[in-house]
Amino acid sequence: MALFRATPLVLSLAAAWPAFADTASTMETVQVTAHRSEKPLAETAPNATVVSRHKLDDRLIRDIADVAKYEPGVDVATDPSRRGNAGWTIRGIDGNRILMLIDGVRLPEGYSGRPGIYESGRDAVELETLRAIDIVKGPTSSLYGSDAIGGVIGYRTLTADDFVPEEKGVGGSIKTFGASADHSWGAAGAVAAKSERGDLLLHYTRRNGHETQNQGQNAIQGPGRTEPNPKDWHSDNFLAKFGANASASNRLEFTLEQYQRSADADLLNQITARAPYSQAQDHTKRTRGTVAWKAKQLGPLDELTLKVYGQRLENSDTDISGVANGNRTFNDYSFEQKTVGLSLDAVQSFQALNAQHQLLWGVDLSSSDTSRPRSKYAITANNASSLMPGYPSKLFPDSKSDRLGLFVSDDIKFANGIVVSPSLRWDRYKMRPEMDAAYLLNNPNPQAVPSFSDQAFSPKLGISLPLADNYTAFAQLSSGFRAPPFDQANMVFVNRGMGYGYQVIANPNLKSETSRGIELGLKGKWNSFDFAATTFYNRYRDFISLVTLPPANGLMTSQYQNIGRTDIKGVEGRINWRFAPGWSTNASLAYAHGRNLQDNTHLREVAPLTAVWGARYDSDRFGGEALLRAAAAKKTDQPGQFGAPGYGTLDLTAYWKPAKQTVIRAGVFNLFDKKYWKDADVRNVSGSDPIDLYTQPGRNFSASVEYQF
Repeated sequence: MALFRATPLVLSLAAAWPAFADTASTMETVQVTAHRSEKPLAETAPNATVVSRHKLDDRLIRDIADVAKYEPGVDVATDPSRRGNAGWTIRGIDGNRILMLIDGVRLPEGYSGRPGIYESGRDAVELETLRAIDIVKGPTSSLYGSDAIGGVIGYRTLTADDFVPEEKGVGGSIKTFGASADHSWGAAGAVAAKSERGDLLLHYTRRNGHETQNQGQNAIQGPGRTEPNPKDWHSDNFLAKFGANASASNRLEFTLEQYQRSADADLLNQITARAPYSQAQDHTKRTRGTVAWKAKQLGPLDELTLKVYGQRLENSDTDISGVANGNRTFNDYSFEQKTVGLSLDAVQSFQALNAQHQLLWGVDLSSSDTSRPRSKYAITANNASSLMPGYPSKLFPDSKSDRLGLFVSDDIKFANGIVVSPSLRWDRYKMRPEMDAAYLLNNPNPQAVPSFSDQAFSPKLGISLPLADNYTAFAQLSSGFRAPPFDQANMVFVNRGMGYGYQVIANPNLKSETSRGIELGLKGKWNSFDFAATTFYNRYRDFISLVTLPPANGLMTSQYQNIGRTDIKGVEGRINWRFAPGWSTNASLAYAHGRNLQDNTHLREVAPLTAVWGARYDSDRFGGEALLRAAAAKKTDQPGQFGAPGYGTLDLTAYWKPAKQTVIRAGVFNLFDKKYWKDADVRNVSGSDPIDLYTQPGRNFSASVEYQF
């Protein structure tokens, strides 16, 4: 309650800022994810933020972990031993509870390689292809359905307009970049052309790198190792877009994208006397194709967009480890998810009830096929191989998931400036498992694994209230839901090996997770200053978690179950002050507190108090930015659990334009070589683990050179 007693003070301090100028009439960032349609960011609630191409470039951001570093309330967990970035956490909610989109198409889900552990994340997007990243915090199922229970990450890719702003012409860019943190380097090239009849964009990115450095000092081979495992990796991304203007109001768009990443790692921290070496080869490939028809002024509709898409993710995780007498064990674990879908979005404006309405309605329809086969081979010293007993197997059956969503939203603007935004979505979800011999190998006492189906209504109500010339208050009630995912509802696993003896049993009675949230916010904007502050309270029911059960048949037993209720509440705020020509400063912070109401324990996924302060200078030829990031110590209530100490780091970046079409950027990060841990990386780490393995890089450098034509 002290958190919410402090909130009026925060808002009143912001409101006390003198109105030293009239409202600025400057171009505003367009934000699209929160409302499925273009809308100025200033008109959205404070829970929505945009990371622009400009920020990605000037801050020399390499991956999604770098993006989250400067966004309080947002985290990306990273596995330092092998897997890399796992996925996004927003206000303490992570995994597949965060919906990820690219150009409006849902990205593949993450999956569990072992019960309760996300081994493969959702980091299969090339940041060089993006014009912006939209981050929406809190339940958003009223427009996006299942999996948006914790928030939405919306990637928007570049278009021909980003390289050729005029009506006709040819343009493009060539860019090279490198970073010392992972000894990586890469290049990106783009060419675009526009005419009255259409436009074309081709974009290619190549990256090469090694393991990300940390501040561990122990280089032994074995479980106590704290230096990173040696790794070589490379990635390629190709993006092609073609637009054909059939008429002034009709347009066809075609998109083809392919992302690939391969990594070879020596798993030195897994070496034991029984397994004198361990190596891994991991490969990810994501392919997406989209055809879209966009029409304007079609009968009573202002806009109509019909999109048909297909996407395929192929992951191959292989490793080989040595055992006694020169024998080896080879693991070949794969994951594949294929999705086809259709979406229709319609926008209609009209006057009614003394108000201006902008009605958005549409349909989402998709079908996904998911599979994770697992094979293990024994290889003798003379290279003869044989399939080991119990393989091939599957932790969960091949699953087909069908989604149907119908949604409607209305922005109702009254003459006095008040905007009321109700929205409602109905979803139907069905998952059909297909049991085969590989799945039944892990299910020695076959349990019935029935199809799962559920439907839900997800309402939302938002209100925007102008308080004065410069202030706008926001309030919104939101809801979310998530159907049980493929890898939890039907997971079965038995390990009778020496020293193990555990099993995971299926739970055909899982229910969908649901959430309800309330958010209150205030924004202010002047020529030289703007701020946003928000306080929120979200309650979640029937969260799915792996629960330990009494031993059965001599085996430790676990099962995914609905564990009851949890709640998360917090405050967030940010300010921007342009205090002199070319000079600006900004600050942002986030604090949240979460509880499992079932046993009254703290939610480990909720990050501690985090703040970012920056100062920036811009001119026609050069500029730079200083960014100070600070986090409080993480308090834990579980015996032996490691909590990340508090820390502060300083990053410095600069750019120089030696010629009109050339930009050189450079940055030094963690300037004072601070040893620190990112809380998201150590959620499951105990004090007895080699904790220095999870430290972040010390002082490191990045640079890029870009030529635009």
